[in-house]
Amino acid sequence: MKNLNDIDSSCCRLDFKPVTENDIPLLNKYFTSFPSRSCDFSIGGTLMWTEYYEYEFAEFNGTLFLRGKDPESGETIYYSPLGLLPLETSKRLIIKDATNFPKSKMLIPIESDADRSIDLENNCDEKLKEYLYPIERFLHFAGKKMEKKRNHLNYFLHNYGNATIEKISTDNIEELINFTTRFSAAHEASYISAYENSQTMRVLKNFEAYPFEGIAIRLNGEIIGYTFGEKIGDVFFAHVEKGNVEYRGVYQALASFMSQEVNKKYPDVKYLNREEDMGDDSLRQSKESYHPTLLVNKSVECLSVCTASKVAIRV
Repeated sequence: MKNLNDIDSSCCRLDFKPVTENDIPLLNKYFTSFPSRSCDFSIGGTLMWTEYYEYEFAEFNGTLFLRGKDPESGETIYYSPLGLLPLETSKRLIIKDATNFPKSKMLIPIESDADRSIDLENNCDEKLKEYLYPIERFLHFAGKKMEKKRNHLNYFLHNYGNATIEKISTDNIEELINFTTRFSAAHEASYISAYENSQTMRVLKNFEAYPFEGIAIRLNGEIIGYTFGEKIGDVFFAHVEKGNVEYRGVYQALASFMSQEVNKKYPDVKYLNREEDMGDDSLRQSKESYHPTLLVNKSVECLSVCTASKVAIRV
């Protein structure tokens, strides 16, 4: 077998093609075989945003390459490759491909301790950071720091004690789609939130094709909230969480009940990744209020002539 370090990148090229639902098994093979704590390397992080970012992928010598396009700046974005090839070999292949795009950059995930100041010397864009929490914190929101969240959860438990929890399945998919339609109509939607709602509905209509797991809360015969995500390595990625805020504590209940399900089924899961804040102050405050333990920052490396504009991100 040829040594992967000896591959001559000058005579090789990456053959990119658009990401589609048919590619879920292939992508999931790489995501689970080479697990990352970044949502960029999850099925939800790619498939639910493939149209927005025009995601494409290439497979070469047991290595997965992902690229997309920033919808605001038009810059081509390459993501850190996953697979068998040494990073330097993969980067040479990416740099060669990037010559076709006047403005391109590469994002490399960097974990950091959330309790310490963020080192931005690596040209990390703070808008791109992802928030990770120990799963134990979300089981019952124990501890002084989580007192407000626990109060909301306890209110829900005490006032809606007849609520039931059920797994997302073909039995309730149609109800979830209808709930999402009402949820979308009841919220003033930005383009991004409208896109996210439409993609959530698309996923629900073909839920069995995705490696997702989720729960719904039913009260008096009606669904009042649901959430779903996926497990990769020691992380559970919370991709979607929607609740009827007329019921105080519904979001804390969703987070707690889902965490309990994950903890019971996957005792090796250490963290919940609740993804990015997209630079929104209220969203950032919400994520920080749960006191993240780890942050996944994104080092931005220019591959050609790139501008200082920020990369657009998803919720």
